[in-house]
Amino acid sequence: MTVTGHDIVRLSFFLGISSSETLRALDFYVLPEGGSDPPVGMRDIPAVNTENGPAYIALRRMENNECIFLSDDLCMIHQFRPGVCRSFPFVFQEKGGETTWGLSAVKEICPGLGTGSEIGIDELEDISVPVLRELSLYREFVSEWNENQDNPSASLLIETILSDSRFAA
Repeated sequence: MTVTGHDIVRLSFFLGISSSETLRALDFYVLPEGGSDPPVGMRDIPAVNTENGPAYIALRRMENNECIFLSDDLCMIHQFRPGVCRSFPFVFQEKGGETTWGLSAVKEICPGLGTGSEIGIDELEDISVPVLRELSLYREFVSEWNENQDNPSASLLIETILSDSRFAA
């Protein structure tokens, strides 16, 4: 699950953990040199410069590929989960001033897909507004970070995000 600056701040704040502990809850997916395309789930999130090269930040996964915060099929951080989790299985984009949406899951990944009550347009808009706002602010931050950091590091990045007023909890 990819994360934004807001997600990182919420995680740190609600768990009451330091920047170094927050860093240990995250994975940095560095793309191989040569400009390969990011994985499908990371295409809408900007890559951030680190000491190992451009990387995509996500919640750490355990050896079985499950989220580090999943226990007995329950999310331990459900109350303050990342935006990508809050909006799942929907994905949102803003194009030409209009919000578009789609599904990011297939039945094999999300067995609940297509069950339950239908989500209306108003509900989709309610979900999309904070997700798109947080993503926009994160893109702005990443652009500034990537332009201004001569010696970027993952630890400095997390410290900077946690102190940036745009992401205040």
